[in-house]
Amino acid sequence: MTERLYHADSSLREFTARVVKRTPGERGPVVVLDRTAFYPTSGGQPHDTGTLDEIAVLDVWEDDDGAVAHLLERVPDGDEVRGVIDWERRFDHMQQHTGQHLLSAGFVHLLAAPTVSFHLGSEDSTIDLNVPELDWESAFRVEADVNRVIWENRPVEVHVVDEADIHTMPLRRPPKVRGTIRVIWIKGYEAAACGGTHVQRTGAVGVLKITRLERYKGGIRVGFLCGGRALADYQRVLRTVQEASADLSVHPGQLVDAVGRLRSDAKEASRAARAAENALMALEAERLWRETAEVDGVRRVVAYFADRTFDQARAIAAHACSRSRTLALLAVGDAKGVRLVCQRSDDLPHLDAADILSRAAHSLGGRAGGMASLAQGGAPAVSEETVLRAMRDVAEGRMGG
Repeated sequence: MTERLYHADSSLREFTARVVKRTPGERGPVVVLDRTAFYPTSGGQPHDTGTLDEIAVLDVWEDDDGAVAHLLERVPDGDEVRGVIDWERRFDHMQQHTGQHLLSAGFVHLLAAPTVSFHLGSEDSTIDLNVPELDWESAFRVEADVNRVIWENRPVEVHVVDEADIHTMPLRRPPKVRGTIRVIWIKGYEAAACGGTHVQRTGAVGVLKITRLERYKGGIRVGFLCGGRALADYQRVLRTVQEASADLSVHPGQLVDAVGRLRSDAKEASRAARAAENALMALEAERLWRETAEVDGVRRVVAYFADRTFDQARAIAAHACSRSRTLALLAVGDAKGVRLVCQRSDDLPHLDAADILSRAAHSLGGRAGGMASLAQGGAPAVSEETVLRAMRDVAEGRMGG
């Protein structure tokens, strides 16, 4: 077993220890010390980093024997080493972890919502609550209560309790370990078994901000930020608001209204664009219809577009076939393939658009389907001339069924 110095003092930044084991590993050499201030990954909290005799510590974990293993860049020379903790990372983890205890306690106090798991990520942290739903108003009430306790700067005490006496502690939930149990105690608010690193007083958490609520595995996942992370996130959001306000030439307090006006203007512009496009397709359909000669009492409009969308081609076909005795057989092509549409006016019941288009698509190595009045399909990429020839042959009856 390794003596875990962070259990007694999470603020310890440097220490000396004796090397008791050196082992070559797949990722690099692994060292076990008789004592360490490096926290191993466990309980939802990531490991510490830093150096041993100025050699980078890359990973820290607890091995099967309960010792703390340190993955290093190389093996240290001596049997005694000096360890230095990456304090910026350690303090960040301390802020987030103590904040998590307060947040979990707050949800129990105010909403009777227990935490079932905790994860401290590199960007944000989360707790998973055993509740079916949670609204933002309730979450904000918990957030306000937690920050009240933070700003009261209460002591964060560490108590080591024997398993037989654990019933004397008002724990938020039963401990998962046996034997001697380490308890994090924030008087009047939180008591929980925990082996992680924590600040010495709640004021060092700075501030806690809930950032997201989402459904997760039948419960609710709550994302949050504490201390330096919360400040960095506020600065990022503020910069975004300032840039958006400058772009729209409005005060930040008027940004929501300005965005609402933009959304309304965008919807109106979209409606106008659709109307203009529809009018343009109607004009294109009229041009094609007038340029197509009537044969045996039917105008067979055949066209290929390299600069139109398939939706536009369908609109042109619909406009053309709004006129009497009209069959439209249109194609849109690009390097990826050909898309086809066939439509006929209602006064041509003897013409089957699905059959006509199926024959044209089949001749191009594709397929089609639809109804007697309207069908669509596709084929591999071929030349414009090949597509037009196939469509004209079937439209004019030169290709049998």
